[in-house]
Amino acid sequence: MIKIEKSTINGKIIAQPSKSHEQRLLVACLLSRGECIIENSGNSDDVKSLRNIISIIGSNIRLEENKTILTPSSNKEEQMLNCGESAMNARLITPIASLYKNVFTILGEASLLKRPIAEDFYIFKQMGCKLSNESTYLPIEFTNANLIPGTYNIDGSKSSQLVSGLMMSLAVLPADSELIVHNAVSIPYLELTKQVMQSFGVKCNIHKDNYGSLNIRIPGNQIYQPGKYSVEGDWSGALNFMIAGALSAYVEVQGLNQKSLQADRKILDVFDIAKVNYKWESGVIKIDKSDIKAFSFDATNCPDLIPAIIVLACFADDTCIISGASRLMHKESSRAEVMKKELAKAGADIKLELDDIIVSPKKIYNPADFNSHNDHRIAMALAIFSLNIGNCTIDNFKCVDKSWPVFFEDLESIGVMIF
Repeated sequence: MIKIEKSTINGKIIAQPSKSHEQRLLVACLLSRGECIIENSGNSDDVKSLRNIISIIGSNIRLEENKTILTPSSNKEEQMLNCGESAMNARLITPIASLYKNVFTILGEASLLKRPIAEDFYIFKQMGCKLSNESTYLPIEFTNANLIPGTYNIDGSKSSQLVSGLMMSLAVLPADSELIVHNAVSIPYLELTKQVMQSFGVKCNIHKDNYGSLNIRIPGNQIYQPGKYSVEGDWSGALNFMIAGALSAYVEVQGLNQKSLQADRKILDVFDIAKVNYKWESGVIKIDKSDIKAFSFDATNCPDLIPAIIVLACFADDTCIISGASRLMHKESSRAEVMKKELAKAGADIKLELDDIIVSPKKIYNPADFNSHNDHRIAMALAIFSLNIGNCTIDNFKCVDKSWPVFFEDLESIGVMIF
């Protein structure tokens, strides 16, 4: 447990590497079958889990300072692919593993075992693969695994992560493929996948058809080009520091790609609506204390934003509406429900109505003892709320290791009083 006092902050932080970008780079390096170097490598739990999986499937991995060096190796006999607590790892790596292994088991740990991600794997049955059971939960054993090119209809209403894995893997098969994604969400993440593929010399085409579905056309017989690549700074974690600056005093964040395709770059759209004072100078984003205006924002395609912008909304000048609550049901926790429950301890007025989160700000909040529910996004958001209230505690705070292991050290470096 940690205690956070009311703090006026002022300082600069360097963005941690984006795990969503690095996860895609790691897979592309594996598929290249050549020596690759990934610079600005991170050390989050999700990235470490994926490195372990890739080393089983077919890469020797060596870490040097902030670099990951991958060289081809033989596919090991090990069949157990442990994805840690990362749903992204499980969904992304399953089609990749099907290229290399006939039999394998997708495992998870802790919160991942409570998330019904295995229901997404129905697509592999259409390719002749057999699944060990009909459960929607891990572990799931795959036998007769064999990725086959073709045209596939996919329900994209819950996640884009499996689609990303299919995009990357189908490109190396001997014939063309097409994914027709119905009710697609998190489309920016698919664009990020496409961008990573293109950086390795692999093409695909994404467009909406006349019925509103996404059509993704992936030519076959493509080759990923080995080389040197660099991980972008992480918008998803950095936005918490930006919101801290907007609510408290002043923060600079360096190491972010101003033109990034990461979904959570959309925080700048929220800032524009809420009249947050920010500017870019020489690649550094600078955020000043601001009078937060009421805002409405649809976060369906960037759901990781929601816990943090709920905190921003708590300090606005009037009622705020955040859409996209349904996207939070099967994350590490049911994030909308958890934020409502936890912030209610401080007196926050948050209502959930269908897909909307309605936040009615108050002038005064009370100190409270918060629980992160072992969810890194919740822990970060509660920390930003706490530094504006003071005398608050957060239990299970180490879950930030999943994406930003030095989160609380970085908070301290800009003046947050943590005990």
